[in-house]
Amino acid sequence: MRYQLKDYQDDAARAVLERLEQCREDYHRRGERFSFALSATTGAGKTVIAATVIEALIHGSTELDVEADPGAVVLWISKDPALNEQTRHRIIEAADRVPVGDLVLLDKDFAGEKLEKGTVYFINPAKLASSSLFVRKTNARQFTFWEILDNTIRDDQLTLYVILDEAHEGMKAVRRDEAEERQTIVQKIINGNGTNLPVPIVWGISATPERFTTAMASATERTAKSNVVIDPVRVQASGLLKNTLVLDIPDEKGDFETSMLRDGTIEFVAQSARWADYCAAEGENVVTPLLVVQLPNKETGAAGEKAEDRLIATTLNVIRGAFPEFTDDCVAHVLGDRGDLEINGIPIPKVKPQDIQNDPTVRVLLAKDAVSTGWDCPRAEVLVSLRPARDKTYITQLLGRMVRTPLARSTNDDRLNSASCFLPHFDRPTAKAVSEEIMGIAKSRGGEPPLPPGPKVIFQPVDLAWNEKVPEEVRELLESLPSLPKPAAAPRPVKRAIDAATAMAVDGFVDKPNEQLMSSLFGVLDGAAAQYAEDVEQISAAIMEAEVRRFTARHGDSSAQTSHMVREADENTVKEALGSTRRILGAAVVTGYLKKLYQQALTADGITADLVSIDARVAALSRIERNGEAVVVKALQDTAETQTRAWLEKYHGQIKLLGDARQAVYDDIRGQAREPELTPTELRTNQRVEGGTAEGEKLPRYPKHVLADGDGQWPLDPKFTSWEKDVLAQELDRSSVVAWYRNPSDAGKHSIRVPYRKDGLWKSLQPDFIFFDTNAGGQIVPSIVDPHSGSFTGALERLEGLARYAAEHGAVYARIDAIDEGRDKTLRSLDLKDPTVRAAILAAEKDGKSAADLFNGPQSRAY
Repeated sequence: MRYQLKDYQDDAARAVLERLEQCREDYHRRGERFSFALSATTGAGKTVIAATVIEALIHGSTELDVEADPGAVVLWISKDPALNEQTRHRIIEAADRVPVGDLVLLDKDFAGEKLEKGTVYFINPAKLASSSLFVRKTNARQFTFWEILDNTIRDDQLTLYVILDEAHEGMKAVRRDEAEERQTIVQKIINGNGTNLPVPIVWGISATPERFTTAMASATERTAKSNVVIDPVRVQASGLLKNTLVLDIPDEKGDFETSMLRDGTIEFVAQSARWADYCAAEGENVVTPLLVVQLPNKETGAAGEKAEDRLIATTLNVIRGAFPEFTDDCVAHVLGDRGDLEINGIPIPKVKPQDIQNDPTVRVLLAKDAVSTGWDCPRAEVLVSLRPARDKTYITQLLGRMVRTPLARSTNDDRLNSASCFLPHFDRPTAKAVSEEIMGIAKSRGGEPPLPPGPKVIFQPVDLAWNEKVPEEVRELLESLPSLPKPAAAPRPVKRAIDAATAMAVDGFVDKPNEQLMSSLFGVLDGAAAQYAEDVEQISAAIMEAEVRRFTARHGDSSAQTSHMVREADENTVKEALGSTRRILGAAVVTGYLKKLYQQALTADGITADLVSIDARVAALSRIERNGEAVVVKALQDTAETQTRAWLEKYHGQIKLLGDARQAVYDDIRGQAREPELTPTELRTNQRVEGGTAEGEKLPRYPKHVLADGDGQWPLDPKFTSWEKDVLAQELDRSSVVAWYRNPSDAGKHSIRVPYRKDGLWKSLQPDFIFFDTNAGGQIVPSIVDPHSGSFTGALERLEGLARYAAEHGAVYARIDAIDEGRDKTLRSLDLKDPTVRAAILAAEKDGKSAADLFNGPQSRAY
């Protein structure tokens, strides 16, 4: 893979591969057919995950600890013809071990008897319509598509994996009869038609599990495996998506096209300059922003084209006037019904949507709805839509394609974490509805939010920077406060240590860190082999004499027969056992350890060395247990974790001096922790926030926030409850307060994070406020004040997490107060620095008490 996967993408790829392996084995053994979905929201990188899985499926992956399927054939079905080419293009970009020639756009020119192993084919239902040549025999092709598909399924040496891409459904309007025909064809591929066999394995890729479930509703005799669902919060926290979408809409009715197009161009020029400065400072390849102008639909005929040409000419004249670097070759279009254009002497070539991202000469793109269909262009920073307000669906879809960050990570300049949209023909009620859909507050027309909860949509942007009225000491104090991200959902300590070693080598902090790490891990394995020598002998002997269960099954028949025999294992049997150990201990560790043992054996015994026996003995190590615990696995993971923590602690100061890109690498490593670990908090250099409401009203301002506007004021968060406002007002009324910080609600590096467990899973809470007071000794001291409703789901678990945090780190703070509205409607407080209060919280579940009971009980006090 050319890309480093985000942690949630890695988890998803592993989960998909695990299900595909189970499906393959059960299909070939028992003839059972399966389906499941990968579900993730817009911007999660579903195609990158799919490319990772396909590459590993066909070629194997030591990184993901999977063996190749030598008979794998992939058929990718997308209902929009344009999406197949775009998907193929993305897989080429992502999967460097999949040859371009093995990514085939399937059509009537395919002349084979069956699909070839190791190949990914793309098809769309339109090519299989009853009028299509592909469903009929020709002089050049002796098999119809349906016969080719059937021959592939019937070949016992092949495994056909069908990928049903439902992720972009609804992006492009089609006639009802066309939609029904397409659905019928897809159902025929999946279910067969009586003559042809159903496909064995269907892997859906969808925005929601419900969409795929609906698509599979007609499938018969097919087992549904659990879906792989990606948490949208993890997507937002990954930095792949913009933090903010700024919608600029006129306050009154009128013709604002020219002025807003000019404003949009000015913002585009400013954003281009910001990116140039940032990339120069960070040593990054220059990000070249794109200005997208969305045109309205034209009337049919020559008159319509002339009117559209006049609009384009006017548009480009306005852009040229505000864009000093405008050149005659910087404009392109993706207007589906037009070819290459030349307007007022400016050539405007027609380009493919998937080519725009990698063509920095295109600075201005004219579009209608083509870019909303599966388009991926992270450098699209500014949109000006000249469409009327009734086209809410189009603008919502297009915004969904613009939320990706150009560098696939957040930057410390929040202005670069936002995209701007200028909408001269949108009224505010419509825009408010769009924003609620984008933020996941309201359902979209299709019944599902197009974006994950998290991205802010703002109407009156205010840029905040460090408040010069706040003592500089506060900045250093804030960034030193204990923050503990929640541990990884599926921690892999050895992989984490290898990632850390790689990072240490890249940044020159440690000399030969990988050799140092492997030496430690090999030492653990050597020690375990000696300590548990008897176990190794017994387990390796069992591996060398394997019980084999033979399954015989006919495809299409649910019956199966079994037989048993015991024989001495061959190399393949030992290889299978060793493969399991690779997945448990880590492929790099096992491969390196085997190399060491092979060298020792060959030195001692020459060509008579029994390498298969060595494989079996190493495979045995991961199976040694004491009291139900894999003791060698635990020892190896403990050593890996210890080494990683030691490196991160020792080089903490140097890491903070690195640029954003390298710091992001260490953020990912910290995020893979097995247990909560202290992590530095980083204050933003600036922040873009909402300064008003969708109706045009200004928000109230508050003083002393560490980030403020030019007047030293902070706009009120519009999501604040009435009692959160009361808490803020009461705290700021104290003369000792010199500063405060609205702790971001997202669990990122700019937040003070507190881990807690709920239903066996790690979660993260971010206390609302950090206040800074001058104490009696003249020192500035921080306090946590966290108003949260005790009636919310998980409220008690949150209190438990905060209580444990206070027990461990309470000495840093003057106060740690949890606040809720009592049953008498007055504010009540729990002092978490008080040991008796903490004890009551930690005993509450056993005592049958809720968080609300605690806030209304004797442990609380009036706030």
